[in-house]
Parts: sequence; structure tokens; C-alpha cells
Amino acid sequence: MISGSWGFILNLLSMAALLGLASAVFQLLTAPLIVRAKNRVDPLEQKWLILSWAVLPWTMTLLLFVEGGIALPDDHNTVHGALGLIHWHHADEFVVSAWHSWFLSAAGLWLTLRIGRFAYQQWRVNQQLKLLREQAVATSDSTIRILPTRDVVAMAAGYFRADIYLSQGLLNQTTPDQQAIIIAHEQAHIRQFDNLSRWLLMLLICPLPGFVRPPILNRFTLVTEQLADRRVTRNAEAADIAETLVKIARLRHRINKPGQAAFVAAEQLRERVIELLTPSRPSALKLGLLPLAILVTATAVLSATDALHHFFDIFLVH
Repeated sequence: MISGSWGFILNLLSMAALLGLASAVFQLLTAPLIVRAKNRVDPLEQKWLILSWAVLPWTMTLLLFVEGGIALPDDHNTVHGALGLIHWHHADEFVVSAWHSWFLSAAGLWLTLRIGRFAYQQWRVNQQLKLLREQAVATSDSTIRILPTRDVVAMAAGYFRADIYLSQGLLNQTTPDQQAIIIAHEQAHIRQFDNLSRWLLMLLICPLPGFVRPPILNRFTLVTEQLADRRVTRNAEAADIAETLVKIARLRHRINKPGQAAFVAAEQLRERVIELLTPSRPSALKLGLLPLAILVTATAVLSATDALHHFFDIFLVH
């Protein structure tokens, strides 16, 4: 048994792990609803809904640490949190042989493995981007680089100081007006920090099972593309943007490289064109209610953690 401050910290960590599990289950149950929200929610609303959904477990854990940090034990060594959200007995006694210990170890191992895998994947991406930058040819615009390839490529790479990469093959097969639309689209991604927000989303959901992450990431990618398209409509006609999307998709499929980065993914083409020609409008009410809904959900999950903790105590050795 570990007593004192270290015992309290380990108990707090085990409760945080339990809360993380409860939040992950909530995410698994609601992920299909997030993916299917496209028919009822504007792209801007979808973007913030996905990010709020992804940050929920981490917010819960932070609230739990705040609750534990400000809680004070009574004469019977029981900790009571603000608003009665937590109620822990023997808070400064951590039993190594109890379920708290192995559950904390399992959660810590899983989180370490998932974050380690994410870090390795990001290192590989950075190495590929470094190689790409070395191969690209600089232009008079310091943010635009040309790739000497006949393939069809257009993308923005980087987080805070992103560059736009266009292939020579793309430039040879498009008009100046279409190139202006493509560049404006990539600049919209940079202004909206889409690469950074996607990286953050990938980090937040990396502990989730593999079958959950791809649909969420694909939906988030689509809404950021739609928002970039919407930004371009400030200086170009929606019909011209849609025509450019279709042309780039045809060029890419002509060279039979459907997985290549090329301004538009074929599976997203239809939804992007529909959003361009019949745009939806974000609701200020929905955007305002979203933080409130997240806060209510957070409070409900946090308050249920104590009941879940006692439920485990009934069936497992304390």
C-alpha cells in the first residue's frame, strides 16, 4: 500500500483513467452520429462539433484533476469535490494489489503505445515533407513551390508557416483562372490553420480504436475542404470552382492515381460540389449551444465517474 500524497496522486490518476474509459465509450457510441450529421449540420458547425467531441475525454480528465486538487478530506479521510461531483473514500491510500493499480497500469500502457505510434507516424510524415521540400522548385512567391513531376498534385504542407506545392503536370493542364482558384483554395487552408487542427484532431483521438478514427478524420477533412471552397467564393464564382474541382478529379483519374494528393478526393467531390452550388448556412444558435451541450455532457460524465468507481468496488478487490 502507498499512503500519503503519492497515494492520493495515484488514486487520482486511476480515477482519471476510469473517466477516460467512460468518455471513450461515449465517443464510440456517438461517433456514427457525428459522421452522419452532414445532412443536418453546416460544415462550420460540423468542424467545431468534431473538435469538441474529440477534446471531451481530455477536458473531463482536466476537470477531474482540478476537482481533486481543490478537494479537501474530512475527518474520516473522505474527499468531497465541488458540487458533490466526486466522493472518494480512503483517498490517500493506494492499494497496489487492488483493481485501481492494474487498471491504471493498463490504461497507462495503452496511452503510451498509442501516443508513441502517433509520434512515430508524425516523424515519418515530417521526413517525407522534408524530402518534398528539397525536390520542389522555389518561385517568386516564397509560399508557392513547384514539383517537377507530370502527376497532378496540389496541397498545403506545414502547420504555422505552411507552403503550397503545385506539380508541373497540374500547371500544364489547367488555365490561369483555374490555377488562381487552386492557389486560393490552398491559401484558405493556411489561413484557417486546417493542417494544425487536423494534426490536433489526430492527436486527440489517437487512443481510440482503429475502426473509429478513419471515418472521423475523413469527415473532418471534408468539412475543412468545404470551408476552404466557401472562402474562395468571395473572389470567384461557385460554378467556376465546381468546374475546377471536376476537372482536377478527371485529370487525376486519367493518370490512374486515385490516392494521390490532388486538390480534390473523388469520394468527396459530390458533396463539395453540392455545398458550392447550394450552400448551407451556419446557425448562430447551434454554435452558441454547442459549448453548453459539451459542458452539460462533461458534468454528467464526471458526476457518473464516482458511481462507476463504487460499481467496480462491488465486484473487484478494493
